[in-house]
Amino acid sequence: MRNIIELTDITKSYTRGAEELQILRGITLHIAESDFVAIIGPSGSGKSTLMNTIGLLDNPTSGSYVLDGVATEKMSDNGLAELRNRKIGFIF
Repeated sequence: MRNIIELTDITKSYTRGAEELQILRGITLHIAESDFVAIIGPSGSGKSTLMNTIGLLDNPTSGSYVLDGVATEKMSDNGLAELRNRKIGFIF
């Protein structure tokens, strides 16, 4: 099966005052186009941050994200919005 989502060594950090908070650390995840995936975990474990990253709503601090064969790291905000509109859907 072809991977539709490929995250490799994704990290996401925020700065709060002088403190750096590392929310995602070294996430590697490959999802094939026929897979069903559930992201579960306790409050504060980074689920929303991961979903915002996968949904192209937020950029990772480091690592690579390939969505349907398109590397997203160096894309402009407009390019990310266009890709998100064509390839991503959320169900709440």
